[in-house]
Amino acid sequence: MLMDGFCMKFCVLVKEDVLVFEALNAESSSDIILSLFRQGFVLAPVFIEANNAENARASFMSRFEWHEIAAAFQQKKILAC
Repeated sequence: MLMDGFCMKFCVLVKEDVLVFEALNAESSSDIILSLFRQGFVLAPVFIEANNAENARASFMSRFEWHEIAAAFQQKKILAC
């Protein structure tokens, strides 16, 4: 169980208009991420610290625009929030 104020790192996986926020330190993260890769998802060049996936999504949506994500892909940069 997570305590208030405890932040986890989330990666963002993207396929068309679907975004998946996966905690990197969760026990099953590697299995979930590999499964999503097999389904055609790609890892966005963004890492977010938040206390849950819902807050990670809110941070991502309020902080980044698609042109910033596209530029990060092209420049091989990692964005953090």
